Amino acid sequence: MTKEPINQPSSSEVEHDEVKVFQGLTQAAIMNNLQLLDILDLNAEQLTYYLEEAILENPFIDLDYALEKGVANIQYHEKETTIQGVDPQLPRMPQNLSTFLFEQIMLYRQTEIRDAMVKIVDYLDDRGYLPYTYSELASKIEVTPIVALDAMTLIKQLEPAGVGARDLQESLMLQTEQDNHAPNVAYLLLEEHFDALSEKDYAEIVDKTQLSYDEVMECVNYFHTLRPSPATLFDQQDKINLIPDVTIVKTQDKLGVRYNRQYYPKINFNQSYFDEMKAKKDAELLAYIQPHHVNYLKLAENLRLREQLVLEVTKAIVLSQSDYFMHKSSEYEPLLIKDIAKAVRLSEPVVNLIVTNKNVEFEKYVCPLTDFINVSSKRGRGGLTASNIKQLIFDLLEKHSHELSDEEVVELLKEQKVMMSSQLVHTYRQSFQ
Repeated sequence: MTKEPINQPSSSEVEHDEVKVFQGLTQAAIMNNLQLLDILDLNAEQLTYYLEEAILENPFIDLDYALEKGVANIQYHEKETTIQGVDPQLPRMPQNLSTFLFEQIMLYRQTEIRDAMVKIVDYLDDRGYLPYTYSELASKIEVTPIVALDAMTLIKQLEPAGVGARDLQESLMLQTEQDNHAPNVAYLLLEEHFDALSEKDYAEIVDKTQLSYDEVMECVNYFHTLRPSPATLFDQQDKINLIPDVTIVKTQDKLGVRYNRQYYPKINFNQSYFDEMKAKKDAELLAYIQPHHVNYLKLAENLRLREQLVLEVTKAIVLSQSDYFMHKSSEYEPLLIKDIAKAVRLSEPVVNLIVTNKNVEFEKYVCPLTDFINVSSKRGRGGLTASNIKQLIFDLLEKHSHELSDEEVVELLKEQKVMMSSQLVHTYRQSFQ
């Protein structure tokens, strides 16, 4: 029995002066490929489950479960907190929604509105939504309604796009509004025909808008890239489950990115069995087996495209953070989803899908790819960076032998005109332990 293997080793060198744009893979091609969109944000384990379902009725495809034996060989190392020749850094913790929003908020000038934004972060739900009216929120955070309204408006302009929305409809509208690649009428359909979209009543939308069916379906495909829950960008797994999708390899003055296929399931096509069935020259049998071969080829191609996208986006991140990976800096460079999207010439929602659930290995240390999406070292209009504030917290705790409560730290920070919630202080101090 002969089988046609799909997965082969893959690596890519990162040049320091440019990011190469995808060849033969356009934004439009991605948007019209629903299967590719389905698998873009899956990790190795989730992809295994997806493939099991996808090949369930295809007798010609076998699945090679490479994950278990590959993971067994992973050796995790604790991350060093100092870099030779560079000032020591505080221990890092995984990026999460609260810390990422706080980093962005600190870029604003210190005002009552900025302080209100910090307080609002505590009221986001697990999806990243803010299910309150501005009047309700004003009462909760003890500010005037106009300050609450202004703070809520600014929160909705932060990354990840869609955060701070009251509900699913508004979240999708915010994501669409902030994406330059969105179809022209996508926002209008969400605003005026959300119920019909939810019920998949596309004929009603065509009838009421006079748009063509193709125009409506272009928007429907686009909505497939958006996040129902913006907070999922920073979904974290236990370290034991951090399977490195890519590995960054440093050789002298160059950085390379390797896609770790050994941790991913592999699909194999049973060509000899297919040829055997085909040789029977039975028209009915041929009509049955031919679509199975076509479906295999499509699935195999989409797995290849997924790999290409993960590699290219990782290359963009590595280029941005090259000083860190080359041990020239202990700080990450400021990097947002929109920066990566611009570098690889893809929409922000697609980049969001690509970086979600992906992990990177560097010198035997594995961390989420989203850890490098940050503005922690960017100096705000108040003169401080998020890293400075973290250092302030550390110094206060050290000065008082770590006996301060979170609430006491909050009050001491206020004296330095730094507004933080006790919840966020607790999050930061966990990284010092």
